[in-house]
Amino acid sequence: MDYQKENKICQNCNNEFPIFPEDFLFYQKIGVPAPTWCPFCRFIRKLTFINERSLYKRNCENCNESTISMYSTDTTIPVWCVKCFLSDALDARDYGREYDFSKTFFEQFKELKYLTPHRALDQNERNGEGCEYSNYCYTSKNVYLSFFTSASENIKYSRCHFKNNKNCVDCFTIEDNDRGYELVQSNKNYNSSFLVESSQCIESQFLYDCSNCVNCCLSSNLRNKSFVFKNQQLSREAYKIAVDELKLDTYSGQLNAKTLFKDIAQKAIHKHAHIKNSVNAVGDFIENSKNVYHCYSLAECENVRYSHSAIATTKDSYDLLFTGRLQESYESTVAGRGGSRLVFSLSCGGTSKDLFYCDSCRGCSDCFGCVSLSKKQYCILNKQYTKEEYFEMIEKIKNHLNEMIYVDSTGRRYPFGECFPTEISPFAYNESVAFEENHLSKDEVLSLGYRWKDMEAKAYASTISSDKLPESINEVNDDICNEVVGCPNNGDTATQCTSAYKITVDELAFYRQMNLPLPRYCPNCRYYQRRVWENPFKFFQRECMCNLSGHTHEGKCPNQFETTYPPDKPDVIYCEKCYQQEIY
Repeated sequence: MDYQKENKICQNCNNEFPIFPEDFLFYQKIGVPAPTWCPFCRFIRKLTFINERSLYKRNCENCNESTISMYSTDTTIPVWCVKCFLSDALDARDYGREYDFSKTFFEQFKELKYLTPHRALDQNERNGEGCEYSNYCYTSKNVYLSFFTSASENIKYSRCHFKNNKNCVDCFTIEDNDRGYELVQSNKNYNSSFLVESSQCIESQFLYDCSNCVNCCLSSNLRNKSFVFKNQQLSREAYKIAVDELKLDTYSGQLNAKTLFKDIAQKAIHKHAHIKNSVNAVGDFIENSKNVYHCYSLAECENVRYSHSAIATTKDSYDLLFTGRLQESYESTVAGRGGSRLVFSLSCGGTSKDLFYCDSCRGCSDCFGCVSLSKKQYCILNKQYTKEEYFEMIEKIKNHLNEMIYVDSTGRRYPFGECFPTEISPFAYNESVAFEENHLSKDEVLSLGYRWKDMEAKAYASTISSDKLPESINEVNDDICNEVVGCPNNGDTATQCTSAYKITVDELAFYRQMNLPLPRYCPNCRYYQRRVWENPFKFFQRECMCNLSGHTHEGKCPNQFETTYPPDKPDVIYCEKCYQQEIY
């Protein structure tokens, strides 16, 4: 069939979005209709099923031991600790049920989901010690209050450590760093702090878009430099004096440097997109990839569209979120390890294949609407079928999804081809990552038919306010670890403030080693301060802002591009060619 581009109206936000001929071909290949939600709304819908940062104490309903869980005690979902869930103790087919053609599919799936045991935290069996307070943590060691961490160790208060990070605190989306503090979108740095979009830097602080720099501070757009301060080349001795005068061991000195750095970063030249060793790529932070469109944070991917955070030979897939080693999949979230044809599925891994509408299944194939199964095949709603019975039932169920359509509280319709309704999620909107990527007030959340969870009152009281903390790290005594520090934001819901926090013994050792003052805000508030560096997962048509002489154009550069930088941002955005000519 010869498809043509079509513009549709998103049934969630009512905005127009295009569906291209290659999109129709993909949907035909997967065996689903074209979506009725735009890419951004599909992205947010998936995020409503991911709770990273809201952790609760519960007892494992198998061994009865206390555990940390992403599911609050007011959620009826049975919770098993990670050790029990990954053992052979659970056969989720015990919760299987006959398909009821008098009810909608999503009603039946929700009933099954809320009766079947779930893993307390999304972790694998290859984690070492010290990961009890880390969610979405894999093959790591000593990871505390950090999320989406892989193959890393000694990590605190951070998010998205992709691999080989050590001794890092308060970082966001990093890889191959050692002894890092407040690193954002930065790779292969050592003993450095407050780096944004910088790589291969050593003994440096407050750099934006710098590479291969040693002993540089408060600068931007540097390449292969040493002893540069405020973008001025200094001698070794003069550089040391300039940095010492900042008094970065004190909180007031660090705060002043942050103010200077914000201005430096804003005035820097910003590349419209970070695309490396890639062909036919439209997106941001794309590496070693081919034929990707409207994607963010991809590595080693091919023929992927509308996806966020996909790595390691992901191919021929659409609408992925936090995946790796996946093929021919659609609307799949937190999945990988060699899976294929995972469609409308959540947290399904371990070489799973041919799954539709499944949740937390590992090593399964040919399953539909199943929850928490391990190494099973030909199951529907966790009930075992023969191969012949399974495929006969699947066709009936797909027809039933279109004949008896689930309609949510605001009138959004979910026929076959739409991912899980947010109403099925066990998490309130403000517990989920959707709240971070698409911030809404409580009234807005409720008006859209989502749930809101008021923050629980904390039982602990602060013993010291953060403004009473010692000014310099050199003035801090060991007994600070016995104090409960009050956060200035005092429970602000916008930053999910915890009201108070403690300084751990090894955290204090890290600050002393890095010569950094004690933080004045709780880990959640510090996290939201870092998030301001990340653009939204949206794409805007922009023009290059370069009007410098000596480039390949006269007057203003005529180049146009798609970028994640919104038009109302004050940053100076260059096309790839102008950026290369000016920086290198």
